[in-house]
Amino acid sequence: MLKLIMILIGLWLVSNLLSISSMTIVLTLLIIIWIGKGNTMFSSISYFSVDSLSWFLILLTLWIILLMLISSNGYFTGGFYSKKFCSVLCMMTILLVLTFSCYDLLSFYVYFEGSLIPIYLLIVGWGYQPERLQAGIYLFLYTILASLPLLISLILMVKINKGFSMEFLSIKKFSNQSNLEFWFFFSSLAFLVKLPTFFAHLWLPKAHVEAPVSGSMMLAGVLLKLGCYGLMRIMLFFQGFVVYLSSFFVSLGLVGGLFVGFICLRQVDLKCLIAYSSVSHMGLLLAGLGSWGLWGFSGALYMCVAHGLCSSGLFFLSGVAFERSGSRSFSINKGFVSIMPSSAFWWFMFSIGNLGAPIVLNLVGELGLIGSVLSFSFLTLLILMLFSFMGAAYSLYLFSSTQHGQFYSGIQSFCDNLVREHLVLFLHFIPLFFLIFEVDLMTY
Repeated sequence: MLKLIMILIGLWLVSNLLSISSMTIVLTLLIIIWIGKGNTMFSSISYFSVDSLSWFLILLTLWIILLMLISSNGYFTGGFYSKKFCSVLCMMTILLVLTFSCYDLLSFYVYFEGSLIPIYLLIVGWGYQPERLQAGIYLFLYTILASLPLLISLILMVKINKGFSMEFLSIKKFSNQSNLEFWFFFSSLAFLVKLPTFFAHLWLPKAHVEAPVSGSMMLAGVLLKLGCYGLMRIMLFFQGFVVYLSSFFVSLGLVGGLFVGFICLRQVDLKCLIAYSSVSHMGLLLAGLGSWGLWGFSGALYMCVAHGLCSSGLFFLSGVAFERSGSRSFSINKGFVSIMPSSAFWWFMFSIGNLGAPIVLNLVGELGLIGSVLSFSFLTLLILMLFSFMGAAYSLYLFSSTQHGQFYSGIQSFCDNLVREHLVLFLHFIPLFFLIFEVDLMTY
């Protein structure tokens, strides 16, 4: 693993588009070969260690970074601080790979918090409007304040465990501690904000609206998955005490996601709707994890990969519409099916992916999470029915509002998708389509 980290650091120093794109592909192949050598759950017991959960999230990170580079072609052709942009992406790649592969508690906290720096630089440096400064402050305030209890909790874990390794941390060593359910809640607070859950989600729509297309792709594709990853790790430590907060997590996830579904139906901004739909999906993911079942854990991993690719593709499509019309408003972005017919196909595929149609991986993740929640309590059936209906409602609202209706008469020229844009959307959709046939690879 240290070899991979050194390659990434060298890549950061080079900061060249060709080297970044080629080395990202090489790193992906190296990780696949490296992980494939072992058949055990953990490839090694060391400072850096990778299991199936970390493996797929690292692959997702490298894949999204590659797509971000292709989608940000305008920065390189226009000379808009392209070298600095590459440096920020390399810093982000290094920190995310370190976060997903580190098994040292305090180092994990440092890398987890350090991943905020590059996304903050992307929002402030390459954002569209002056309000991006406020969005960056919201991002920092929400995440850093919620992370302070996590830092205290990790220091206490190290003190009790007499070591820093996650792999040897056991709940049995906490048996003489009181109020473990409160300890677990404050430990997971930082991850709940990063997820984000309802009541702690206000930073996400602001960050998405003010971020460039590549920043939104990274936020939706990978950074939200840090919250899920951290929750899954923390829950394994507090195994028997998760049940004390299961009802709270399931209720917060389902009711909060349902409320956000209603909020989605009254949005007039493309990015806002896609951002709020991410909050709704993460609510179902939180409910599945809180139900504390094998289906919930497997479905959470499927949902992480599927939502990362699908939501990133939708944000790229909204960026394409913004480049053509100069606005993200639904009142201007209408009638794409008549003026951008090939784009309408991709809008349809990613919209049905967002609602969990049978053709993509989102279906497997949602079925696993729904099954886990129902096994926890069958009384949640009515809320789950409304939840699924609202997911279909705002996804179809997104598709019909952009593709149908009379297009804005002020638009004089409107070209169809470029080959580069088709390539980015194709590379988003291919993993979504083929991973539904090989979901067993994620759960070995």
